[in-house]
Amino acid sequence: MSSYMLAQLQLKYGFANLARYEPAMVTVRAPFESQGIMLIAETVTRVGPLYEAWNLWKVEDHGHLERALGTMTLDDPESLAELDTTVEHEQTRFLGSLAFAGGPETS
Repeated sequence: MSSYMLAQLQLKYGFANLARYEPAMVTVRAPFESQGIMLIAETVTRVGPLYEAWNLWKVEDHGHLERALGTMTLDDPESLAELDTTVEHEQTRFLGSLAFAGGPETS
């Protein structure tokens, strides 16, 4: 069974915040992926709450994120500051795949 982490980020209101969020996430992505936490999809809500971003990350198991954060360094403090000023709040969920989804990754 595959494991995932879904991050829901409510951005502060305004197109400018969305424009600032995207390049900041590009620089944050590399350290996560260097630890094997792979970004599968990144989306933004088009109908519903405005300025809501969703990031789906593939992880080994529920402890993978904690292990990675213990050894990971984020070398770009400006990007972290940008995220701090554009993200209102974040919620994360750990997900597992279901058998009916099919494909080789569900076994």
